[in-house]
Parts: sequence; C-alpha cells; structure tokens
Amino acid sequence: MATLFTNARITTMSPIRPHAAAMLVQNGNIERLLDSRPTGLAKDVEIVDLQNAAVYPGFHDCHAHLADAGLLAGDHDFGSCRNIDAMLRRIERLDDPILYAGNFEEQRIDERRPPNRKELDAVSPLRPVLLTRIDGHSCAVNSAALELLGVDGLEGVERDGEGIPTGRLSMLANYEAQHRLFAKLSRAALQSAALRAARSALAAGITTLHNVLVGDDSEDDLKAIYRASAELPLHVIPKSCSTNVQKVKKLGSRVFGGDIFVDGSIGSRTAALSSPYRDRPGQEGRLYLDRNQLFELFDEAVEARLSLGVHAIGDRAIDEAIAAWEKVVAKHGALKDIRPAIDHFEVTTPDHIERAGRCGLFLSTQPTFDYLWGGAHGMYEERLGDRARGMNRLKSALRAGCVLCGGSDSPVTKLDALLGMHAAVNHHEPDERLTIEEALRAYTSDAAKLAFEEGTRGTLAAGMRADFVAIEQPLESMEPSRIKDARVIATVVGGAIQFRAESVA
Repeated sequence: MATLFTNARITTMSPIRPHAAAMLVQNGNIERLLDSRPTGLAKDVEIVDLQNAAVYPGFHDCHAHLADAGLLAGDHDFGSCRNIDAMLRRIERLDDPILYAGNFEEQRIDERRPPNRKELDAVSPLRPVLLTRIDGHSCAVNSAALELLGVDGLEGVERDGEGIPTGRLSMLANYEAQHRLFAKLSRAALQSAALRAARSALAAGITTLHNVLVGDDSEDDLKAIYRASAELPLHVIPKSCSTNVQKVKKLGSRVFGGDIFVDGSIGSRTAALSSPYRDRPGQEGRLYLDRNQLFELFDEAVEARLSLGVHAIGDRAIDEAIAAWEKVVAKHGALKDIRPAIDHFEVTTPDHIERAGRCGLFLSTQPTFDYLWGGAHGMYEERLGDRARGMNRLKSALRAGCVLCGGSDSPVTKLDALLGMHAAVNHHEPDERLTIEEALRAYTSDAAKLAFEEGTRGTLAAGMRADFVAIEQPLESMEPSRIKDARVIATVVGGAIQFRAESVA
C-alpha cells in the first residue's frame, strides 16, 4: 500500500532537490517527491495531511545506550535529587531485587558527594544497590553490591584511611561492576528497557540510533542483542565495544565501538589530561590504551574492512588516538572505505583538529555536553579552569575537514536531537557555533555516513528510506535560542508513523 504525505514544507538535505511539498511512499521507501498534491491517485493510496509541518530527514543519534537509558528512566533517574536524604528515600521506595539507578551529579547535591556505602547499607542492607554517576564513569554501591559483583580487588575501589571500601567505584572497578550487574538482568528486562528508550527517541524525532554496547559480551549474547535491536520500532545500529575484531566481524556489521575506552570522563576526573585537574591537583586522569595498542586494533579492523570509534575525551587520550590513526593512514593510505572515528573528542588543541582533518576522521560528538556543563561556572570550568574554553570545538573541526556526527550519549543526556542542535548553534564559545544547516547535517546527512548509510538514509529523495520527522515550524525560521523548544508532531520510520503528538489527529 502506498501513502502520500502531503501539505508539508519538506527540507530534503539533498542539494539536487532541496525542497518539496509532498512525498509518495511505497514499501517503506520514497517513490517520489512532489511540489503539490497530485491528482489521479489510486483509490488505495492513504493520504496523510501533515498540516503544513516542517519535514526533515529523520534525526540520527550516533552514540547512545538504549538499555541504560531505559533503566535510568522515571523514578530510577536520580538527577532531580538535591541531597543524599532524597536519594536514600528514593531507594527505599523502589522495589527492584537488584537496584540500578542514578544519573546523579555531585555538584548538584547539597553535600557535593554521592552517598557512601554505609549510608546505602542503612536503607538497603541486603539488596544490592548501584547508583551510577551521570557520566557512567563512576558509581556508588552498597556492601551487598560489592559482595555480589566481586570487584573489590580491581583498580578504582576507593578506600578510607583504614583501607575499607567507601562504596565509590571508578575506572576498571566501575566498568566491571556495571557490566556484571547488567549480566544479572534478564534479556527480557533489558529489551523492555531498550523499547522504553526507543519510544523516547521516536518522540524526539530520532529514527536512527547507534546503540553502543559497552564491555565485551560473548558472541552468543551479542548476536541476541543484535537480533533484538532489529525488533525495535526505529532503525537501530548495534555497536559492540569488543576489541576482538574477528568476533565483531562475525556479527555482520561494518561498524563497531564508540566506547572502546581510551580514557574516562571529565566529571569523574578520569579523562586523560596532559596536565592536572584544576580541582584535584596531581590527578591527570587515566589512559587505558596507548597509541601502540590502538594502532594494532585500528590496523586489524582496517584489514578486516571494519570501521570503529573509540572513546577519547581528554587531550592526552585524543592525542594517542589521532597518532594511531595517523600511523594507519601512513600504512594504508587514505581510508576511503573505512569510517575512522573518535567519539566525544572534547579537550582538544588546534593541532589535534588539524591532524584529525588530515586523517579524515568522523567525530561522533555530543553538543549537549557544552550546553549542560560548558560556559562560565560550569562543571567543565570547575574541573579544568581556562582549558574548558577549548572544549567541543565543533566549528573548528568542521572547517578542518572532519565529519561531524551528532549524538546524546544517553542516558548521560536526553535522547533529544533538537537539544543537541540547539547546543551546537548556541555554543558557549561564539567562534565554535554551527549554523542551523550545519547542525542539521550533523544529525541527518553527515550522521548517516558514519554507518555507510548515506545511500539509504539521511536525506529525502526517491529511493531513500521514508524516515522523517515533522516539526511544527521550520527550524531555519526560529530564533536560535528557541530551537530546543521546537515541537515534534510526528516521526515516521519506513513510511509508518511511529510517533504522533497527542494533539495531532
């Protein structure tokens, strides 16, 4: 059955035909674009009136964690808790047999710290509790969780003056604790959480999402997750973060990674820096992989014709990742059939950006990070001082020839591409602001390239998948300060309406 979507202001993101007023869709693909509603249509063509909405290609989120985002939704999101007592009372209300919650930020808590092990034990002496920091790079656990997850001997277990664990985990202990906890949840529970997050993404106009799978699950578990991803109501690209290239190749995807950790995060002070944190003298973060290890991984991936992204936030980590990609380019030449990527790419120097451009790097960025934590008196300035002004250099990277791809890192930030575009257009540093067209490309046509999908998604043209979003008014006509408030009225995936705002008939 064919569907005609009409009465729309369509921006195609294609230079061949930039605009249209109607779209004929058949079998999930765009059959043709039209300047007006045609006559003589077959009787079985369904007509959908988009009520003069602004239509764009469906938004992409190039870095998110679906199950995590679903699990940390609703009452499990502690971001609104403003003190430890509120967090403890929330824990008492939740009845999960193993409690995974969090999204807290210590700088927003009155005590300026997460609850410790003893405080968590007081409200949950037997049930394991793990509260993750908003960045996912540290967490707080109670005694039951420490015993259940068995991470006491790993790097990153904070201890008091007597050598007793305080309950705060970072670095390897944090990653392993969260990975082991997820392994104890049923596949049904994880898929339910992923579906919950997928519906939130659709409500935000997102039709394609890169689901970054942290850790190194077994081949059978990864295959199950990949199959389950295909059942979700939007286009999901699952990306294993295994460093076992041969195992990844068996999964059948051309892309992987995203959170193969070169370092940690600014918020948890584990991002690898070239000089100490302003608010923690003597601490420079943690480098998990150096350029030689990264070169071996990148080179093996290129030989297998696979593309990957690594997580690098601090300038020291970014330097190691770029150096490894440079060595790969020197060996193989221009990587025309590979999409070499660095995810996050936050604390950079002009030299980093120039070198990244020469390598043709794809940068999977999260502009909302700047919106939430950049600017005067923000968390980045608290951690880094004046260095914070040189973070998330979006415009500079674009000028250097890098391909910018937008994402949320949800649950770190909301599944909200419009907020990401808003952040990019209203960057705290005026010289790093994108135009609305540049921001749109980062979430549509350029984003599609990261997974080799520019021939099927990211623009609206005959033969492309009918993935698009309808917004109440054109973003180009809005004041930059209002882009985040734009209202999605419908989201269409493969020609099927997967989200419709309640007030739309």
